[in-house]
Amino acid sequence: MEPIPFEFPESAYAWAEVTQATLQSRLDLADSESSPGLAPANWQEPDDPNWSILVAHWLCDSEDIFPELGEVRTKKNACLEQFLTQLVRWFRQSISQQSLDLTVLHLQRLVLVQHVAILYTKVYGLGLSRIEGSLIQVLFASGHPTAIILGVDLLLSQSPSNWAEVSLALSPLVQSKTWDIENVFPRLLQSTDPSVLSPALDVANHAMRSRNLAEHPAKDQFASLLTLMSGLVNQLGLLEEDPSKFGSSVGNIQKILFDSVSLCVSLCDTFGLIGNEAAIGKLNQAAKLSHRRIRAEAAFALAKLGDKNGEQMIIDLASDFSCRQRVIAYAEELGLEEKIDEQWRTPAAIAESRLATWLAQNEQMGIAPSRMELLDQRPLSWPGFDRPQECFLFRYEYDLKDSIFSNIGISGPLTHTFSDDLANISMDDAYAIFAGWDIDHPDAFESAPDQLLPAQAMLVSEWITDLSDEFESIEIIFVGTFFEHTAMLAKGIRGNESRVFVYDGERTIYEPFPKPGKSNSTLTYLLWRGRTFLESLGFENNETES
Repeated sequence: MEPIPFEFPESAYAWAEVTQATLQSRLDLADSESSPGLAPANWQEPDDPNWSILVAHWLCDSEDIFPELGEVRTKKNACLEQFLTQLVRWFRQSISQQSLDLTVLHLQRLVLVQHVAILYTKVYGLGLSRIEGSLIQVLFASGHPTAIILGVDLLLSQSPSNWAEVSLALSPLVQSKTWDIENVFPRLLQSTDPSVLSPALDVANHAMRSRNLAEHPAKDQFASLLTLMSGLVNQLGLLEEDPSKFGSSVGNIQKILFDSVSLCVSLCDTFGLIGNEAAIGKLNQAAKLSHRRIRAEAAFALAKLGDKNGEQMIIDLASDFSCRQRVIAYAEELGLEEKIDEQWRTPAAIAESRLATWLAQNEQMGIAPSRMELLDQRPLSWPGFDRPQECFLFRYEYDLKDSIFSNIGISGPLTHTFSDDLANISMDDAYAIFAGWDIDHPDAFESAPDQLLPAQAMLVSEWITDLSDEFESIEIIFVGTFFEHTAMLAKGIRGNESRVFVYDGERTIYEPFPKPGKSNSTLTYLLWRGRTFLESLGFENNETES
């Protein structure tokens, strides 16, 4: 590779040498057969993020840093992942810098994006988590026309196979309005990869809305997109009838389904924005599929094209908690909100839909629940809010092949569930556990037993003495600090019984739902922290200690 066309101070080269040596030593250690898993490194921060170009230059010239495709080197890959994640962070800091010397700034960004593109080709296909998408994201985030064109080139020629990686890569185009449409569209829409085409259409749709474009970037591709829609609807129909026709691997079938649904949803939105009534027939076919997200998007597009059937579908779909929140927003945009039954517009109904939508996300359960039931509703003071927030607890159920899975989730100031079963605890304790989980503050933290301050260690020693009549032995898991409150999470042995508990010098809170052979110490601690928070604001828990 050609030398870098501008000079750095001596301190930059010294920093780069230390960083390179540290990475090389960690990779060598990761390669050794006896190596344990490596903890994340604390990389020395550069005085100027532009210095990261020096390390990138070294990586681009290195022949032995990156493993060959298909070579299984899990520890080395994990080490590379950690470092490249850090390097990308420096890249982002570099492109966000401003300079009075625009010529130097222009040159630095060009050199940076050149190295980023080369690094992308070196890591492509290695399976490093989020690195591919993060590198292309730097190209688009730079705002430089050459870099944006280069990013499009890479997505067309060597696209990440993961839809989430492509969405990450394209995210700067949604966050900014300064890039030129012609540098991205219509060329990016030439991709035949659903993992690229779906996010690309989403960017085009967002640009159409946010930039008040005279015509949609995909207008000239309308006919080919309509043909694509026809094939997708047929494929999804076959998937609904018999998924086994698409293979025996559950993972492969799920990927086909996810890609097809994502692209179908994006196409529905695109057709509604293009405004060509020739799409009405295909949209009506999509609206007959059983997938409720597709039905909602197809109905919205139909309504925007003036189809009364689409308007009625929007109104009817409000009764379905899996898409209620979305279709009510669509109804408001269409001026149809008053036609939706009031029972589907209440705060509880919206909260129910919010939780169902959250559960249906791919990283959660992946599908909406079969049933939901409101268990409790009340205003509560909540972490991060100045005023009480309306909180809702729901029981949700999934019909499985031979059983029913159910649990409790919260909707309101946050939307969340746990994998552990909360069904048999009080509503007060459920709120406390969710509140404890939602606390994020520098004065709320945990300390390992070997990292306690002398005063903390002395306090814990006193507590162990206080509990000596109750337990034969006590193992400290960690000590939690919550503002002026302190507690220890521990495991105590009494006879043949082991119990997880929290003790704060005044009360003992035992694990609320122990199962044979299994305990969840984290939720026990969250229960203490949540109770402490809520009680400090006047919330009374009437449950007796177990």
